Formats: sequence, C-alpha cells, structure tokens
Amino acid sequence: MEKTRKIISENIEKHGHFEEYFKIIEIIHANEFANPDICIESCKALIEGISKTIIVNLDNTRTAENIDDDNLPKLFKESMNLLSDNCEDIEGDFVIRFSAIIQVLGEIRNKRGDISHGRMAPKAVFSSRKLASTVKNMTESILEYVLEHYFLLDFSNGKLVYEDMEEYNKWLDDNTDFPIKKAKYSQLLYENDLDEYENSYINDFLKTDETEEVVVEEKPEIKEEPQQEKEIETLVNTFDEDTFWIDVIKEQTNGFAEIENLKIEELKNLITNYLFSDKKPLRDKVSEAMNEKLSLKNRAKVIDALIEKIVVFANHLRKLKEE
Repeated sequence: MEKTRKIISENIEKHGHFEEYFKIIEIIHANEFANPDICIESCKALIEGISKTIIVNLDNTRTAENIDDDNLPKLFKESMNLLSDNCEDIEGDFVIRFSAIIQVLGEIRNKRGDISHGRMAPKAVFSSRKLASTVKNMTESILEYVLEHYFLLDFSNGKLVYEDMEEYNKWLDDNTDFPIKKAKYSQLLYENDLDEYENSYINDFLKTDETEEVVVEEKPEIKEEPQQEKEIETLVNTFDEDTFWIDVIKEQTNGFAEIENLKIEELKNLITNYLFSDKKPLRDKVSEAMNEKLSLKNRAKVIDALIEKIVVFANHLRKLKEE
C-alpha cells in the first residue's frame, strides 16, 4: 500500500485526519502473509473508512450518525457519485466497475472475516496469501484513483489557506511592527483572528497596487500654442458615451458579458470609464461586475486576468466605433 501511503502523505498538510489511515495500512502490510483474512478485512475497513470520510465532507447533510455501516458497496457507490459530481473527468463506467469489485470484496470479508463478525472455531474456510495480495493490490488501485481526485478538490469554502499566501504573509510581516521577534505576525493573526486576516487581505493587500501614490517630477511650465491646446482638448474629449453605444457594440458587449459571466450594466460602466479615462478598472469594480463569487485565495489572480480581457475588449470596441 505504498502508493496509498504516498498520496496521503503528500496531502497530509491540508488533510491531517487522513493520517489515521496509516494504522490500517500497517495492519494490511503486517498480515498480508501471516493472516490473509485479517489483511482482506483491513482492506475492506480502509475502503469503508475513506468512503465515509468522502461522503461526510462532500455532502453537508450526512454525518457519522446517519451513515449505513453495514453496506460497503452502497457506501462506496455513494462516495464515488459525490466525487463524480465534483470532478468532471470521473467516468460513470469506473463507478460501476469499481462498485462491482467492492461487492466481491465485501462478500469475501463476510464469509472469511476473523474480527468484525466473529467466527466459530475451528474456522472452516481460509483465504490464501495469493488472494490477500490480490485484494490488497485491487484496493490500492481503487484508492489511488479515488484519492487523487478527492485531494484535488477545494475544501477551503472561500477561506484563505495560510500556506498558499506566501506573498501576503510576507507583506503582513514586513509592514507590521510586531514586538515578538521570534513569532510571525501573519501566522498568529491567521490562527487567532481569521476574519481580520481575510479583511486585511481584501481591503489592504489587494489594493496596494491600486492606491500607490504616483510621484510626478515637476517640469517647467511650457505655454502651449492655441493649435496645440486645441489638439490636446480634442484627444481628451474624443469619447462620447451618448453616441458610442450603437447596436453592434451593444451586441458584442452582451456576448462578451455572457462568455465571461459578467453583469451587463456593470460591464458597460467599466468599458465607459476606461475609454473615457484610459485607466484600467479597479479590482473591486470588476469583482462587483462578476456573477460568480470567487474564493479569496483565487480572487486577485482571476480578477487581474479579467481586467486585461476587459481592456483588450474595450480597445476593440473603440476601433470598431472608429470604423
């Protein structure tokens, strides 16, 4: 079960509770040859436990108290269906085929199990070492597939994850006069006041590049000739909102809003303000125009990319109007 142990270890930082399954993995290894039926029963227990964990974490209506412990195939199928709802590349055929394997595993365990159901002595049927190894290998293959998809899911529920926020954490530590030299202010804030940690990220850190003061070097005043003044005035006032929004431009803007999942009126305001001022939209304004609520972790990256798209599209509309 080294592959299963490896994938859990690689994700233990965000899924620490999966460390409990290392105990079952050890039992599987220890009994593969010495006690094949205990090995098989432990494989069943491992799949059962991970299936329950997936169900509870992906369905907020389920708890440990309302899960049927006595039906492994049903448990596994439910967990896979929930996983496929959250992962586009899980094929329905895999759910069916894996469920069939789990059905067989459950039957073997029920007939030959040494522990959970108790057995009479002397035991009538024993599993071979070869069967135990086969069951172990099948269990590993199934869990490798399941866990790879499960660990790709975002369980932050919109919450920031400290380890993913290196740039923000450094900014917090560098800009805070914290009296405890051996402690990181960012980490203490995250652990003790997550709301303030998130508020500072949104209201302070994300706006640092929008509110930086621009220092302009003073130059001697140059008196413009009347013709130069007229040209400058023309450049500043070329955008006319009243005549800009013709049908073809409205149609293309509606299409852009649909593709990018934006509110049409807010998008029109962003385009209008950009074409009038030639200043890129602010993140907060772009966020207000989005129909989909972003997780805080991905907010800045997604919005920055969208700002560039809006600017390119607005310039396209400007050329279209000029034609």
